[in-house]
Amino acid sequence: MEEAEKLSCQLPDVGVLNLGSGQGQHENTNQSETKIALRVDEEGNEDSAPATEELSTSKYSHPVYRELSILNGKINKLNVAQLKSHLRERNLDTSGKKLVLQKRLKSHVCQQKLKESGKEDETASHRNLYYDYYLVIDFEATCDEHQNPTTYRHEIIEFPAQLVSTKKGQIINHFHSYVRPLINPRLTNFCTNLTGITQDKVNFAPTFPEVLKQFEAWLEDRGLTSSETKMTVLTDGPWDMGRFLYQQCSISGVPYPSWGKQWINIRKSFCNFHKTKKMCLKDMLNHLGMRFQGQPHSGLDDSKNIARVAIRLLKDGANLRINEKINIRKDGSYNPRERVVNNITRHNFEGIKRKKRLVANNTNSNSSPDESNLENVSDSDCDDSKNEESEPLWPDTQDVKEFPDLVNANVMKEI
Repeated sequence: MEEAEKLSCQLPDVGVLNLGSGQGQHENTNQSETKIALRVDEEGNEDSAPATEELSTSKYSHPVYRELSILNGKINKLNVAQLKSHLRERNLDTSGKKLVLQKRLKSHVCQQKLKESGKEDETASHRNLYYDYYLVIDFEATCDEHQNPTTYRHEIIEFPAQLVSTKKGQIINHFHSYVRPLINPRLTNFCTNLTGITQDKVNFAPTFPEVLKQFEAWLEDRGLTSSETKMTVLTDGPWDMGRFLYQQCSISGVPYPSWGKQWINIRKSFCNFHKTKKMCLKDMLNHLGMRFQGQPHSGLDDSKNIARVAIRLLKDGANLRINEKINIRKDGSYNPRERVVNNITRHNFEGIKRKKRLVANNTNSNSSPDESNLENVSDSDCDDSKNEESEPLWPDTQDVKEFPDLVNANVMKEI
């Protein structure tokens, strides 16, 4: 109980509570302290959780949860400077808005207290996350420095996917295959310089329909196609689903897969959660004090680094939601008068959340009495929820942030 006692003594402007016994018992509990069981919805609104008398029969009746609730209340009273001071003392990141700092400190204290009490395996289990798994995808596709971005027909040449468990906060499996292009079977020097994919890697690779079949078998083998499994795709921008996959399915004559019709664009999620301007992958990593690992624009390495950003957001308390969708007809065709990718607004997501039952504990009397200790604040659209494309559906090959190595090396020419 040393960590709890230390935090109790150090947190200013709060009443002195006796946590030394480890039982979390205290007298003169006022009304605000009685409502220790709070849930925070996707817009940051708190709903009261089960009454205190119900907690004695729940799996959260262990004294550590009441203790965490008290510490949570103390943390809520800290200002930004105080939060950063406590985070620095624990060698934790001090970046982000106040709500992010609060959740980061709460998460750290929660993990320590659950570990001390022998309930470490429940650190993430009481978080009311929308999804059990993120499927992080980052395709690489054929490209040419002289291409017309509005008419060029990209073919996927690398198909990587990282499976992230939101409860474990880690990558637990991955899929990877190169893909043989048919329209442009010979890779350009520009494409090889950009992606690191050489001609020999695609010459004897399976075609896209074969790889798609392998990938969907991989999903099924892991139970990820079950209606009971809450999984969503997560990408770095709208291009993977809205341009590369859509075009490839059209070229190959295969139906657009159901698993790719809605996804999390992590750029939108990140900028909303951290209240920043939209960032590329390198910027997001830098903002988090992390460095890119591997080769930029390698699909496998990109997907791993995107997963690292998603995991960091999870650990900071973000509850990521789908924010983009493909706009195609039921028969798989596309209306050229409409946008290929549309935003999923807050209002849209409310309907999806209810239909797919993405919040498991809404009516569960066994909810954690300190669920606000790891507040699950959903990211929201950072473009005022307008139903517009916030980014073009093709990468800007002259963007020094997206392609620093190639631009700096003068590999690219004016298009």
